[in-house]
Amino acid sequence: MTTDSTAVPPTGQSAAPALRVRLDPTLARGGILDGGWWPRSRDPDAELPSLIASLESPLGVITRVALNLDAWDSAPRRLAVDGRRVHVGWFHAINAQTIGVTSASRDRFVLLVVPPEATTAAAAIAMAMAADATNSAQPADILADSGITTEELRPNTSARRPQGQPTPRPNGESGRPAAMSGGTRQQA
Repeated sequence: MTTDSTAVPPTGQSAAPALRVRLDPTLARGGILDGGWWPRSRDPDAELPSLIASLESPLGVITRVALNLDAWDSAPRRLAVDGRRVHVGWFHAINAQTIGVTSASRDRFVLLVVPPEATTAAAAIAMAMAADATNSAQPADILADSGITTEELRPNTSARRPQGQPTPRPNGESGRPAAMSGGTRQQA
């Protein structure tokens, strides 16, 4: 007699999906970028808390993040992470393909943001290139060299911001953060 059996999945919570981030293991800060991140969506409320929490072991407590206003679906000014608030600055001038993070010690780090629509293979290549301290390629060049086409890149447009929502300003500051605006890095 033959018995067919089917495995029943275990009950309870399923494991959270693995975070898709890669940092320069030396944190030498010699290149334009310090690593790469591949979010699953363009929802900052869903994506940023786990990224921030994961960066705190290697980088220290993260107190602020800076993003391009047009590259995301919404623009929260603060996020709750491990029972505290992290400030979020939104800028038109920051490179839409990067995220800047600032630690409590005021160290600034810049990560490539791989579009959520990228293939697994292309994203892995892009994150590896971004985490290479000897690589001085610009974010757009890394994405292109990884096979991520312009069709996968979200165009910069303020039309994506919900109607009636004012342009968020980071705590009354004006201007763009020089350390996170794209090409060159400046130390604080």
